[in-house]
Amino acid sequence: MAILSPIMHYIVDKEVGFPIPSEKEKINKALRRYRYILSQYPKRADAPEIMFGIADLLVGRGNPGDLTEATKLYDQILLRNPPEYLKARALIGKAELMIGTSEEFDNAISLCEKARKILKSDLSDFFTAKTFIVEAELLLARGQKGDWAKSLELINKVVKEPQAHWYFRGRALLSRAEILLYRKPGNLGVALKSADLALKELVSRPDDYFSNKGKVLKAEILTRRAKGGDFARAEKLLVSVVKMPFAYTELIARAKLDLADIVNHPKAMRLIKQVLEMEGIDPYLIEKASIVEKAIKEKKKKPAPRLKAEKKRKKAAAKKRKRK
Repeated sequence: MAILSPIMHYIVDKEVGFPIPSEKEKINKALRRYRYILSQYPKRADAPEIMFGIADLLVGRGNPGDLTEATKLYDQILLRNPPEYLKARALIGKAELMIGTSEEFDNAISLCEKARKILKSDLSDFFTAKTFIVEAELLLARGQKGDWAKSLELINKVVKEPQAHWYFRGRALLSRAEILLYRKPGNLGVALKSADLALKELVSRPDDYFSNKGKVLKAEILTRRAKGGDFARAEKLLVSVVKMPFAYTELIARAKLDLADIVNHPKAMRLIKQVLEMEGIDPYLIEKASIVEKAIKEKKKKPAPRLKAEKKRKKAAAKKRKRK
């Protein structure tokens, strides 16, 4: 589940019961209460606030259909001419839900800019920090000329702000690691440090999408670095993501393809087949599966990457002993 805003987190934490209810059970209880209030008094003055609370809870719960319903609620809030602070929160909430829709990138980035114009630049505020990071992630996903540089600028502002919310600092560090890996591959040590710091920030949210993305990204950095033990560490991280019981379909597909690139041939081909059989995944993953499959067939008779790295390590150790 995604993290709740501080407002709704406080409300959910107040939910009690015996035995102690899970977070999802508490969210469901709060949802029932707010939906009932809104159904009985739809024109009350604080209706937009209640609608925002429901949307926040839906995003936090993350059940099928929840994100679509949350988007509709954000739209309804914006149509009611809400107070500026609530308008900004609805704008950034809607923008975040557009991250996976490429045709909406331009619109979503515009929403982030509008929200930040209202909220200014106080990065100690949860929603302000959110505008910076959501826009940074959208820019990375869009990938037009200048987007990655602008994204890094937004990311660094959050990383350098000591009062920034830990969740968005974690996401910022994760995005910075991704930029370093794919745009500055010579800085793998710095990328790995950023990934580790991101995972440390997100340690209290092991089920969160970004915690698991951090594992995948760290594995990709280790695989690229290919020092002694890196492939084993990468495999362990990727296996933990592949086995997770959450519906992060594209992230699981990405982990499977990364794993296929470092394990032995029969297992690698099974992983690729599983990805190709997955429904609704992004076309770039299908293309990546074909590339990985081709690479596996070409290197079938060559040493595996892990074996090559181990031979390289042993050769270097032998030279060192000889010099002594």
